[in-house]
Amino acid sequence: MSRTARTLTTTALITGALMTAAVLPASAHEDHRRLRGVEIGQIQYDAPGPDRRANRSLNGEYFTVVNNGRRSVQLRDYTVSDRDGNTYTFDRLRLGSGQEVTVYTGHGRDRWLQRYQDSDYHLYDNNRGRLTLRSDQGDRIDQCRWGWEDRGHIDC
Repeated sequence: MSRTARTLTTTALITGALMTAAVLPASAHEDHRRLRGVEIGQIQYDAPGPDRRANRSLNGEYFTVVNNGRRSVQLRDYTVSDRDGNTYTFDRLRLGSGQEVTVYTGHGRDRWLQRYQDSDYHLYDNNRGRLTLRSDQGDRIDQCRWGWEDRGHIDC
């Protein structure tokens, strides 16, 4: 093989390796999500009725996280955050296959599949917004967006 052919072959191999490395994080993220099976299920971002700071109204806002995978997942230190930086961090919670946890905006007593953010204010924009679910390592697992046309509720 000539020197020019070896140089071209080496260049092609290096370019191919770099392109593969650039593609791997996106596909690895998708595999990561499929393996875990955890995702945002739904968001009630506009509480029914007028937005008042009464606890009943605050708890009219909520989101769910569902485990559609085949194995249970420990959600400890997983986070769900919005565009404004409001973040809910799960404490110890093992979510079994097919189970769903609901996280309400207002105050309440945390139970196994019902959690409360203990906020005194409505957190979600009634016109548009986004929630992002991240793993305990900070990897983005899922994201759900809404707009005014979703009329206060979206199945993600």
